[in-house]
Order: sequence, then structure tokens, then C-alpha cells
Amino acid sequence: MNFKSTLVSSAVLFALAGCGSSSDDNGTTPPQSSDKSTFSLGVSDAPVSGLKAVNVVFDSITIKTQGDEEFSFETRSEADASQPQMVNLLDYTGDDVFELLDDQEVPAGEYSWIRAQVINGDTNNLSFTSHVVYEDDSIAPLVVKRKGNDGVGEIQLDGFTLNQTDNDFVLEFDLKKSLVDPQNNEEIFLKPRGVRLQNLSESQEVEGTVSQALINNCETDNIATAADSTFGHAVYLYSSDAQVPKDIYEIDEQTPEDAPLATANVVFDQDDNQYEFELAFITPGDYQLGYTCTAHIDDAELEDTDFTVYQLKQISVPQTEDLSVSFDITQ
Repeated sequence: MNFKSTLVSSAVLFALAGCGSSSDDNGTTPPQSSDKSTFSLGVSDAPVSGLKAVNVVFDSITIKTQGDEEFSFETRSEADASQPQMVNLLDYTGDDVFELLDDQEVPAGEYSWIRAQVINGDTNNLSFTSHVVYEDDSIAPLVVKRKGNDGVGEIQLDGFTLNQTDNDFVLEFDLKKSLVDPQNNEEIFLKPRGVRLQNLSESQEVEGTVSQALINNCETDNIATAADSTFGHAVYLYSSDAQVPKDIYEIDEQTPEDAPLATANVVFDQDDNQYEFELAFITPGDYQLGYTCTAHIDDAELEDTDFTVYQLKQISVPQTEDLSVSFDITQ
């Protein structure tokens, strides 16, 4: 697939662990030892077609309590503590994790938001700023847009709880939903719309296979969408309430109910001699899971009428174990 026209899913993750309440001069209760835990943060991703690297430079992580107290942690390179941490997300796929922060003590309780500050791409300094590398080795700056123009982008998610235990969370970026290649622009935009906060201790994995026969049938039935005979094979996860599951799109920068919650590539495993997929960090519950071979025409900002979910399944992700799903012509 040509990344410059469409991106296939990936995922980026952060792990958090909870802690106790805080104190100030306004009469709030000082945290007790039993009210504290630890805060750890890592990153992970899933494969993305058309790119060799998605290098994101993390400068700091900040969390804010509902009592308006903020806790910030610098994320620094292991090789040079004076530099922010650059991570190639494509090096950490599935449930592989690169750790940004480890065992930081903070109060437990309700938090208003978590925010990651990212050093935006700069064409004059791509070695130390966020950027993507295409398969032909060309490079483009990666930018998180926000108000102001100070070279720093912010990715913020609202509302989460840190318990009085070592809670782990994931901040997952679905790059097929988040990465945008605007027309007539040398930059690639990273939008927070494809990001969700997930408690690792309360999530499972959805994995499975797609048969060669089903893939062949899908390509035959959708040949008109592939001008160069190249297809985008993927699985899309939908809400159980989605009436007619569609592709990735947005309305007024909001994700409609019939758009996917998460996506993953279908890839061929040479060792197992089969097509496989993996969706990590999914909250237990009822969903719909669809296979498509038309992900190559899925524009992240527009509804693509030629996009089709070729086979759709009702699934239920259990509380205590991963779920395996098979797509085949006999089902």
C-alpha cells in the first residue's frame, strides 16, 4: 500500500500505574503511604504499511488530578540524558513495549487528563525531532497540531482513575486513524483522534486468522478498487451498536458511531503459513469485528463509499483471557 494516500493501523501504547491523594494549602488531605502507588509509562505500536519508521520524540508526560494538581515527568534518552526520548514506534509492535517512565510515585484517585508533549518535526533538524521515513528513504516532519507555534505538540486524553495499586494503562494510537498526509503539505500530521486510554489489567487481546480462500474472494469481488492490483487487508473493530459498519472517517473532527474503534493489519506469517491479525489492549465486552481487503482506499478523514466490510462477526471479549477469531468462507 502507498502510505502517502492511506495508512494502515498501528497502535502506540503507554503503561500507567496508580497512586494516592495530594496536599496543598487549601485544606486537602495530605497523601498517606497507603494512598500511593507507582506510575510507569511505555510505548508500543502495530505495523504500518508504506513506512520504515515513525519516530516520535517524547519530551514529557503530565497528569492532572481533579483537584488541579499536576505531576510532570521528563522523558529522556538513555543514550543522552540531555535529549528527549525518540522512539521508532514500528520497533515495538503488538504487545512489545518501550518503557518511557518506570515506577514514578504519584497520588491515587481521579485524574482529569494525561498529556504527552511531543517535539514536532523540524525540516532543519529532523535528526532530533519527530519524523517519518518512507520505504524509499525519503523523510517528512511529523507534527502534532495545537494552538501556538513553539515546536511542541500535545496529545491529551481526559478522565481516568489511578487506584491504590500498581495500575497499568495503555495510551493506544491507531495510526491509520491518527496519521494524516495533507495535500500540498510537506508535513505529516499526527491527530489525537485515534488515541484511546486503556487499563492494561482490564484488557485482553483479540487475535486470529483469515483464510486464503476468503482473501481471494474478497479481492475478486473488489478488483475495481485496486488500480494496481494492490489491496489493503485488515480487520476493523466496531461497537456492538454500529448499525452499518463503515470505514475510518470523521464528522466535525468527531468519530461517528459506525466508524471503527481500532484496526489491525492482516499479515502473512511465514512460519505458520497463514494470514494473521492482532488487536492488543481491548476492553472486555461485546463488539463487531470485520475483515476487509479495501483498507487501501480508506482515507482517514473522508467516508469512502467503495469501502466494504467483507465479513462481519459478532464477538464477545472475555474478562480473563484472550479471544481467537477465524475468518473463512465457510462461516
